[in-house]
Amino acid sequence: MKKTMLALVAPFVVGTALAAEDLGAEQKAMMADNPGTMWIDDGEELFKKKRGPKNASLEKCDFGLGPGVLEGAYAQLPRYFEDTKRVETLEGRLVTCMTTLQGLKEDDILMPHYKNMAEEDGTESELAALTIYVASKSNGMPFRVKMDHPEEKRIYELGKYTFYRRGASMDLSCASCHATPGQLLRGVALPVMTDPKTAGHVMTAFPAYVLKDSNVRTWYWRNERCNLAMKFPWLKLGSDLDSALTMFQIIEASKTDQPIAVPGLKPRA
Repeated sequence: MKKTMLALVAPFVVGTALAAEDLGAEQKAMMADNPGTMWIDDGEELFKKKRGPKNASLEKCDFGLGPGVLEGAYAQLPRYFEDTKRVETLEGRLVTCMTTLQGLKEDDILMPHYKNMAEEDGTESELAALTIYVASKSNGMPFRVKMDHPEEKRIYELGKYTFYRRGASMDLSCASCHATPGQLLRGVALPVMTDPKTAGHVMTAFPAYVLKDSNVRTWYWRNERCNLAMKFPWLKLGSDLDSALTMFQIIEASKTDQPIAVPGLKPRA
């Protein structure tokens, strides 16, 4: 049913003239029912379903506000968790709960490892569905990520360093594309993620439904794709580097009052 609906919706919208950062008013009106909301329903079902060797749901997962408390949790992530002694993103925390509460293996959660980006494009991710479900519980709230713990400060500094650090065969950094206004890539305006207003606009829209892929994409996926475009290795979900890049950019978004509104709707991500 989902694929049938997307097949009817996506060709029309993708075939229209799309703005760099968002859809025009006319296209938005025709897409009032964001297909990404179907992923929220899937994520809720997965979240409450008893799975894994321990036959447990994720309803006791603690995202920082107490076991089972979802409202407002995403708005305060990434954050330091005492049980893992690490700073975790929403996706990273979901993996932690899936391994500890459900007994699933991390390698199985993160599989398959795609041979290339094109192979991944049409594949739906259970982790993305879980992520968008939990994230939706913070809709209407601004990001308010703190750096009270020394490890949170370390991860932020690592993210800042990584954002500006040039490397790999193309000698590029995140800042090469996302720290200077007016830059274009394939005719698309690149958001300046060091500008709090822009960072707030972009970050509060993710996880987002991407029309080009007819799929929901998370911020980890966005960072991963940028890394691959710069010819860096695959970015491991849940790694310090994953948390650091997300932390650095969400801290900028935390400087605004832009409310979280997921799923966002993007022509491409």
